[in-house]
Amino acid sequence: MDQAKFLITTRMEKEDYRKFLYIATFLRKKSVIPMLVTMCLLGSLCVNAGWEHITLGGFIIVFFIMLAFVMGVTCFRLERRNKQRVKTDRTGSIGAESILKFYDEYMEMETPILHSHAELRYEQFYGVMESKDFFIFYITMNQASLIRKKDVNAEDIAAFKAFLRGIFGAKYRKL
Repeated sequence: MDQAKFLITTRMEKEDYRKFLYIATFLRKKSVIPMLVTMCLLGSLCVNAGWEHITLGGFIIVFFIMLAFVMGVTCFRLERRNKQRVKTDRTGSIGAESILKFYDEYMEMETPILHSHAELRYEQFYGVMESKDFFIFYITMNQASLIRKKDVNAEDIAAFKAFLRGIFGAKYRKL
């Protein structure tokens, strides 16, 4: 049997899930923030056009009010989704340890508390993203598995990043 190149035991705590939601919402696609800003600019222009005359001061004030409103609503929804997920976690997956073994051709995932075991070939992954705190493995566009960087040995992290870049190529992205 093959020897695992990397063996990582990780877990996802409540705060990790919260951070992941923000990353997935605002940073996963580079177009999200520019799109929000553009929508607020256009909205501000429309509001100002409804007035008798367009002023720079009015345009800027309405823009920032709209931007604050859109960001506030988005953050409120993320916080609500986080609380709902934590409250309805009946399986104990939040806080449960996952053991990940990385081989040349595939990755093995095991979660003892859930009695689950899976082997996934690297070509089955949608993509891998690296953030400041996590390695995020997207199995599909909307289903992800996290590895906290603090769970990877400090001396192994550079080799692990190089391994992931080599395996995933263009599917690997640093946020």
